[in-house]
Amino acid sequence: MKAVIVGVPGTGKTSVAKGLVEHGWTLVTFGTVMFEIAKEKHGVSSRDKMRTELSTDTYKLIQEEAASRISSMEGKTVLDTHCSIITPEGYYPGLPLRILEKLKPDAIISIEANPENIHARRQKDAAIRLREGDPKEHQEINRYFAAAYSTVSGAPISFVMNEEGKLDETVLKVLKIVKGVQRNG
Repeated sequence: MKAVIVGVPGTGKTSVAKGLVEHGWTLVTFGTVMFEIAKEKHGVSSRDKMRTELSTDTYKLIQEEAASRISSMEGKTVLDTHCSIITPEGYYPGLPLRILEKLKPDAIISIEANPENIHARRQKDAAIRLREGDPKEHQEINRYFAAAYSTVSGAPISFVMNEEGKLDETVLKVLKIVKGVQRNG
């Protein structure tokens, strides 16, 4: 079972994914796998620099290699990734068709949050990661991408609001979704 959790930076998607680990899931962060490859093969010094220092073609090759590595994993895997990535050229799909075909997700869950909360969370994260773009617009773009990913992969898409201070409730909502998919799959 592979559950893909997506969301714009600041929605709490990683916190939700980590919450699933406490319920027997293995967490894999797509960007971390990509960064390991980019660092090894291209000398990239940070995850954020993958978007700005690598050509789109190189980024795509790294993305494919990461998907191949992840697709070979067994058991209940939750994949923490982005629906779309802001690049100098515009929004780039985080899960284009060739990646979805390798991953074969069983469920796609989009974590969302109030744009004002996203902005505040990003401010706390600013020293660690580069967080850019309008949260409201980015969430809207993600909905379009997520619907397309669901259409081409056949995996159901769910949108889950991660309200401020209610992380445990959000994790339980996601668990209910993946258990339903497992039962019906």
